[in-house]
Amino acid sequence: MRIELTIDPNNQWFATVWVVVDKQKAKIEFKVDNGCNALVLSHETLEKLSIPCKPKDLTKLPDMTGKLATGVKSRFKQLGTVSLYSINKNPLHICNAKAICHASCETNDLMGTEVLQQFTDVNFHLSGNKYMELL
Repeated sequence: MRIELTIDPNNQWFATVWVVVDKQKAKIEFKVDNGCNALVLSHETLEKLSIPCKPKDLTKLPDMTGKLATGVKSRFKQLGTVSLYSINKNPLHICNAKAICHASCETNDLMGTEVLQQFTDVNFHLSGNKYMELL
């Protein structure tokens, strides 16, 4: 499966996919980050998916302490499993993945190894038509 990539002026890679939770769907641009060991949803994305993300709402979710690419431990909340789909005319199911969000502050949407390790191989084509190929 190929997923189109965009590359910003800072050479960061982004993939846009549909995220589905309890029949709520949102088109989300994820930063592809293989140094991140999770699928991280921003508070903005939670709002798009109709998931309450005010501090009092997040306290109800299970805690998780984890390290992202920085290696610094942070407080996160476990959101549960979400489904990812391609944004093609006929969306294809990419995978299901356990998602987390930052407990208190805003983060970017990050697609890390929680997604990438579900595939036997991940290839990146970065010239011409840029894409990530999941095998």
